[in-house]
Amino acid sequence: MQARLLLRASFRSSVHPTCVKGAAETRLQQQPATVRQASSQASNAFGTGGGSQSSSNRKQFILYPAAAVIALTSVAAAKAHQQPLLDEEHQHSSLLDAQWVQRIPQQQNVLQVLSAKSLDTHPLLTKDHIFTAFLRNGQLKDMVCFYDTAEKKYYTVLQLGREVCGFPTIVHGGFTATVMDETLGFLLFALKKQQALPFWGPAYTAHLEVEYKAKISAGSVVLCTAEIESMEGRKLWMKSTVKDGPTGKVYATARALFVAPSSTRLAKDAVRLLRDGVFPPDKMASSM
Repeated sequence: MQARLLLRASFRSSVHPTCVKGAAETRLQQQPATVRQASSQASNAFGTGGGSQSSSNRKQFILYPAAAVIALTSVAAAKAHQQPLLDEEHQHSSLLDAQWVQRIPQQQNVLQVLSAKSLDTHPLLTKDHIFTAFLRNGQLKDMVCFYDTAEKKYYTVLQLGREVCGFPTIVHGGFTATVMDETLGFLLFALKKQQALPFWGPAYTAHLEVEYKAKISAGSVVLCTAEIESMEGRKLWMKSTVKDGPTGKVYATARALFVAPSSTRLAKDAVRLLRDGVFPPDKMASSM
């Protein structure tokens, strides 16, 4: 009860995340046990057993503590709204030896934001992330990513491995779709860091349509770009292209719809991630 009331009071005062950033950070540091207790209470209330619990009580135990956990863990990310800059060690990539790759960050407002070497220390792209696994297992040989903060455009440059084929020596279409879907996800994360979205919290692929234009040979270096098409409420339409460099042959194009979960769904997901230890509070902040 004490934990629930404490978190309910915190949540009521944090209608807008940026208003209570400092308070949330302090509460995270001073009351980690309270956060854990609240998430445990909320997750226990998700069960269907125990019919004695009223609808009102279920709302108290599920929505308020879960929403408070989200508020307390995610608003701390407001201070990190700038795009992350890689240190010199993590910036290095053999792909930067190519002149057309070098020209991407030479454009105004374009930052290098991710590389193969930086994945190990990224707050979200953990060992089970698909690009991390591809790099570890050789399906990808190298990767470097850039973000245009003005145009809100994302660039992923990839050196493909050999074990990525359907028909011999030809990259599998599902692999190409995965590269595009993940680059769209990278754009989503960059937009969140820039506070350029009409919603907060994660968003997931709801629709992805791919049109294949030409075959990609295994071992190729390709450029995958992602851009915003439109935004409405919790819906974000984006588009992506895979090419042989900025002015090269177009291999595939895609259009995707990402949808942010409702507040109730988001609350349940946050509690589950905290309960299962997938995202401790410090990493949960980066995911929101």
